[in-house]
Amino acid sequence: MIETSEKIVHKKSSFITLIVVTITLFSLVYYLVAMEWDLFELLRFSLGIVGLWMPLSALFYLLLRRQVEEPIVRFTFSAIASYTLTTLIYFGLAVLKLEFLFYIGQITIFIGFIIYSIRKKYWLNIQIKSFSWKLFDWVFALLIAVSLVVNIPYQIAWKYNHTTNTYTSTLYTDHYYHTGQAYELARHVPPLEQSARARTPERAYHMFPHLTTMLLSRFTGQTDMLRVHIVYHYIIIEIGMCLALYSIVKTLTRSRVAGYLATATMYITAISYPPLVKNEIGYFYFTLFPHVSSGIEPAILTSPQMYSGMLVAYGILLGVLLISIRCYKKQPVNVLLIIAAIMVVATSRFRIHVFLPILPGFVLLSAYGWKRTRQRIYLVAVGVAVTLSLLIYLEMKSPIYLSGTTSLKLGFNNLTDPKDWTNWMTSWPFSTKIYDLLSRLIHNSTVFKWVWQIVSMSAFVALNMIGIPLLIINIIYLFCKPARQEFLLFTSLIVWMVVVSTLGAICLTTDYDNYSVGGQLLLPTCWYPFLLAIPGLYQVYQFVRPHLSLSISMQISTVVAFVVLSLIAQQLARPSRLMVNLLSKQVNLNTNERMAMTYIHDKTPQNSVILTNKYVDDEIFLLSGISGKAAYLEGAGNTVDQQSLRVYPSDNRRQVIKDLWTTAKSERFCRLLMATPATHLIEYSTHPLLINDPACMQPIWESSNKVIPTSSEKVTIWKINR
Repeated sequence: MIETSEKIVHKKSSFITLIVVTITLFSLVYYLVAMEWDLFELLRFSLGIVGLWMPLSALFYLLLRRQVEEPIVRFTFSAIASYTLTTLIYFGLAVLKLEFLFYIGQITIFIGFIIYSIRKKYWLNIQIKSFSWKLFDWVFALLIAVSLVVNIPYQIAWKYNHTTNTYTSTLYTDHYYHTGQAYELARHVPPLEQSARARTPERAYHMFPHLTTMLLSRFTGQTDMLRVHIVYHYIIIEIGMCLALYSIVKTLTRSRVAGYLATATMYITAISYPPLVKNEIGYFYFTLFPHVSSGIEPAILTSPQMYSGMLVAYGILLGVLLISIRCYKKQPVNVLLIIAAIMVVATSRFRIHVFLPILPGFVLLSAYGWKRTRQRIYLVAVGVAVTLSLLIYLEMKSPIYLSGTTSLKLGFNNLTDPKDWTNWMTSWPFSTKIYDLLSRLIHNSTVFKWVWQIVSMSAFVALNMIGIPLLIINIIYLFCKPARQEFLLFTSLIVWMVVVSTLGAICLTTDYDNYSVGGQLLLPTCWYPFLLAIPGLYQVYQFVRPHLSLSISMQISTVVAFVVLSLIAQQLARPSRLMVNLLSKQVNLNTNERMAMTYIHDKTPQNSVILTNKYVDDEIFLLSGISGKAAYLEGAGNTVDQQSLRVYPSDNRRQVIKDLWTTAKSERFCRLLMATPATHLIEYSTHPLLINDPACMQPIWESSNKVIPTSSEKVTIWKINR
């Protein structure tokens, strides 16, 4: 009788697993079809990421086998560490003009791993039954697959209209700017010029996310950098985020189910809630749960640098969590600590807004670890982190970068001035009344501005970025014993990151821009407390659990129902306010222009410079982002262009372009043109030149009206004769 019951339970379990497997595979196939993958591209992508990241991942996985016992947690940390340090190592070798050593190192590690596996008879020790599909964690695989599916709307770059023969961009224009930077890094590392202002030095700024995109392009053989950026790279980040969140929460709660819930909350149950206090930009507003409006969507849609940087930050926080546990038990942390230290250094070029608070936080936590355990490795880790950070800073001060873009100083940045464009930082509950109250109480204008900035930014972080429910959950978790014992270093770093980021936003500024460093320090603050959402709820559940009479099946059914209903609500809530705002600023590209961009991408030399007057004043960066070549000038007036004009005041490219298109004299036209670094010129029939067939250039491509309807804009590409 007992054996019969066990067989029935086993059959039910197998049937449920089969359903989960089916849904997982269907979700993956749906994603691949929706994103227009073919088998050959999928094979190239798979082999590319293995070649790029497997060597370091495998090395770290083996080195950490005694310090991180849980396989999935060790794999996650090793994978994110490889994602981070592969780019750092390549960059370091490229600066020294030793890129060939990177490829030699990759091959050496790969061969060494194979030899190690053979000598240790690793493959022989794996039992055949361990390959059973039933033993695989299909629930986690399903969560990742569905996460990819719900992110499809964020990864569609173009929509084609057959009626008008136009392509409509569905991306925020900065994506093209970042893609142009990746193209430049494919030509030169470090970059020698701005992609949107050719032959002008680039900023010493966030480079590693774009360098990672470039490496992905190189290893997968995909020449369309926009697809690599928005599809390939985002897949890696999304899977990495799911792995990191699952590993952190599973370690904190010692519950696989809690890990599943945490994974689901990142994307699947992420609902865009309407604003309770509106602002002008459509995101970073006050609402009940700002995870989407202040966290996911601003990163995915407008700041891929932050998206990549947060994956690295989550990897570091996972490492600190593992270090915290071993520090509490006074166990060795040698390899784990050194890897985490180097990852901290890498954030300086992945996302400076993560680096500024995390480096001092890591140093303080390492000092505490040394004091508690007296293990010298903590001091070594501090030395490694500080020394490498100084080397990175010295590289950023190199004359190859645009002058004035590495300065950072303490001072009042005035970001909470209600009259400034950043007044969305003051759009939180009762902000107007509190502003009026403070203005009546404080008569000294300087003191008032500082007090208002402190109050406003603190309230903005607490209410608009973290949100009241998550803030309460975090406070509950911080009062539990594990948070103050074995997880002390981890929870302390979470609190430190939020507090120091807020303080930095209040008093940091730069010579060229008040917002880019100071203001954007506020933006990652919602990501850190989010890690404690499910652990906090789990503590509440553990408290009320004895008073509940729910069976295990009822608990599972409740969780499944919550996930499904949240997923439905998420789809009903789309498009979000941010997506609507971005779609209202769509850019249309007619078929002739698309073909011209393709010609420039495929047929012109890598160091070409493209000149046109169409995108001078529009910050859309289509020319450099799609054609893959540097633009003479596009997006004029942006922060980088303004700084470039301050450094090179005589290089007024907007005026040069205006003169080129308004002169009717061939000699003057050629004299102006030859003074530029341009190698090619694009002429549109809607923006025609006043001269015909000048001697200084010759047409090399022209759109054909026989192929494209006459209603389309005619495009001509000229090669400049030098």
